[in-house]
Parts: sequence; C-alpha cells; structure tokens
Amino acid sequence: MKKQVIKLGYIDFGSTFDPKQDWFYKLLSQKYQIELSDSPDYLIYGLFGMKHHTYNCVKIFHTGENTVPNFNCCDYALGFHYISFKDRYMRLPLWRLGLEPNAQKVIRPKLTNQAALQRKFCAMVVSNMKQTDGIREEFFEKLSRYKTVDSGGRYKNNVGGPVSDKKAFLKNYKFSLAFENTSSLGYCTEKLMDAFQAGTVPIYYGDPSVAQDFNAKAFINCHDYNSIEEVIEAIRRLDEDDEAYLAMLKEPIFPNDKIPEEYSTETILSFFDAIFRQPLSKAVRCDFTKPYADIDYLHIKKRDVYAILIGYALREVKKMQQKVMRFFPFRKK
Repeated sequence: MKKQVIKLGYIDFGSTFDPKQDWFYKLLSQKYQIELSDSPDYLIYGLFGMKHHTYNCVKIFHTGENTVPNFNCCDYALGFHYISFKDRYMRLPLWRLGLEPNAQKVIRPKLTNQAALQRKFCAMVVSNMKQTDGIREEFFEKLSRYKTVDSGGRYKNNVGGPVSDKKAFLKNYKFSLAFENTSSLGYCTEKLMDAFQAGTVPIYYGDPSVAQDFNAKAFINCHDYNSIEEVIEAIRRLDEDDEAYLAMLKEPIFPNDKIPEEYSTETILSFFDAIFRQPLSKAVRCDFTKPYADIDYLHIKKRDVYAILIGYALREVKKMQQKVMRFFPFRKK
C-alpha cells in the first residue's frame, strides 16, 4: 500500500538540529512518506526562535522544556503537562524520546551482585544551573556529608573535569542523583531514564506524579518523603543493607515491565494520524487572520497577545515581499 505523502517542516530547534535525525521524523517515516519542505503543509516547531510565526500551515509544537504549550499559536502540541484538550494535545515526556520509537520495554543492565555492590557510592552529572529551584544543590551538599558524591558535570566538579559520557560515568556508582531543575507536575525529562539505563538506583526529584509512569519500587522518589533529611536517611539504610539494595536494583523500570500504553508507538502515531487524515483546512485549529470567535480574549496573557500580533505582522510582511518580488525579481550574482 502506497504511503501518504506528508510535506513536513521543522523550525526553531536550534542551529545544530538535523531533521533527518529527529525522533519524530524516524517515527513518522514508518507510516508516511515524509517530504521535508521549506513550504510545508505541517510544521513541527520548538522554543528556540520566533520563525514559526511566519508559517501559514498546520503547526505542531513540541517542547523539551518545562513550558505549557500556547494554543493561541499552535494547532497541536506535545509536552509534559497533564492537559486535556480534545485532539489538540498529547502528553509525551522527554524520557520517551530518549528511547527508540518502537521500543516496548527497557531492561536495566545485568550486574552480578558482587559487581553491583563494589561500586562507588553516588554520582551526578549537572552543568546547567539556570532556572533551578535550589533543591538539587542543597541535596548534593547534605548527602555529601554522609559520603562523597562525585560530580561529573561542570557544577561542583570533583573528578578532574566534565565527563564526556554521562551513562558510562554513572554506571560505576550504586546511586545517582536524577534531579530536574525544578519540580512541576508531569515534568520528567531524560534524567531518570539515563540513571536507569546506566544501571544505578536513581534518586529522583522533579515530577511529583512520576510513579504513574515508573515502577515506584525501582528508585528512591524524593516526593515520598517530608524532608531532605528523611530522603538521606532512606539512602543510608539502603546503602547499608545489601539485600534491600539489590532488590531495588533488580526491579523492572515500569510497573508492568513495559512502556506504558499511552507512550507506545501505536498511540503516538494515532495522534499524528488524526491530524494527517483530515483535509488541511479542517486540521487547522487556530487562525488569527479571522475574528477571535473562539477565544476568551479578556483572559489572554500579554505574551500571547504579543505573539499573535507579531505572527500576524510577520505573515503580512512575507506576503508583501512575495508581491514585490513578482515585479522586481532580483538575480543572484
């Protein structure tokens, strides 16, 4: 059966971004014939720029940051937060994009009991200290009073310089700190999955609902305790009890030992299929060239108004440029 052709564009993902290496490109290519285009029918865009405002097509926003999608600017979105918005949104935390699109389960590295127990105590790899809530830094200092925590990132580095391979570094430790920059419901990035894949017992802080996706018996969840001191005491008990430590280390990552159904290949493809099988005119969910009939304009945030106006102005300028070029075609030398 011939695949449906999808004219797809990417924008605002940074200068080093390669569309053909993108996770969504690999996923969608399984079902559709993806034609990368500068004049796409569908645009996947990110946070790092404003160029998406110049496109007049179906827009799909994806974020790897703790940002709630602005549905005044996108037709569809994929992000961290628990949002119910009919066919316009799907929750897709960043840890899922760290696995192959067709992955069904993740197996922790197999270690002998002796090898697992003879490793060093604990490590972390942190370099970006922007927009943090300070909990990770405080936890690092307090846990280091019990035993040395090796820091392989640029922050508090004590191993002779930043490590080049995070997972290879972490696999030498019994525990690893897997802390998000801040705590927010649904916000779970690659940090916890990296720790699992390195074969450590993660000490996690960030998403209070993390146990909805992951097996609560497989890691230390800071959100289960009332204070940093209580978490450190739990770590100390586990560190001193080999049998309990090995039991946690051997627990499956997910409750049913497989990736939750809501993040399966089939579920994600179904989200896109609902977009692609419609006529383009019907796939559009926001159009600010028309009156604000479906918008509670009294409650639109100032930044949304700014983005809407900028987007409209940029589109009008682009149209004007196209008209001018018809009459004054410039030849490239």
